[in-house]
Amino acid sequence: MNIAARLRREQRTSGVINLVLSAAFFLGVFGLENRPLRFAAPDNLALDFLPQSAAIALMSSLVPLLVVSGSLRRSGGRTGGGAFIARTVLSVVLAGLASAALLAALCLFGPWREIGWLVALGMKLVYGTALGVAGTTFALTRLFAQGSEPA
Repeated sequence: MNIAARLRREQRTSGVINLVLSAAFFLGVFGLENRPLRFAAPDNLALDFLPQSAAIALMSSLVPLLVVSGSLRRSGGRTGGGAFIARTVLSVVLAGLASAALLAALCLFGPWREIGWLVALGMKLVYGTALGVAGTTFALTRLFAQGSEPA
C-alpha cells in the first residue's frame, strides 16, 4: 500500500464529505434566508460549533480508521486493534471539542454580536472541512505509524 497516496485520498474524501455535511446541517439549522445570524440567542451560531465538531471529529477519525484498518489487515499489516482505534478516536473528538469551545468563546465574547448568513455559511464550511481533514490526518498518521513500529 502506498501510504502517502492513501492518506491523500482519505484526506480528500474526508474534506469533501465534511464540506457537504456541514452545508446540509447549516441549511437545516439556519435555513436558506440570507439574514444576519446572532452568535448568541436566538440563533446560537456560536454554540453550533459543538455538535458540528463532535460529529465531524468522530466520523472523520472512526470511518477512515475502520476502512484503512480493514485494508491493512487483509494485506497482513498491523492495525493496532480496537483499543488503539478507541484511544485515537477519543483523542480526535476531544481535540475537536476543544477547538469548538475556543471558537464558541471567541464568537460569544468577541466584538461582534452577529454575522451575515453567507459569511457564517462560509465560516462553517471552512471549519468543517479543515476539522475533517485534520481528524483524518491525525488518525491515519497514527495508524500508519503502528505498521512501522517493531512488534
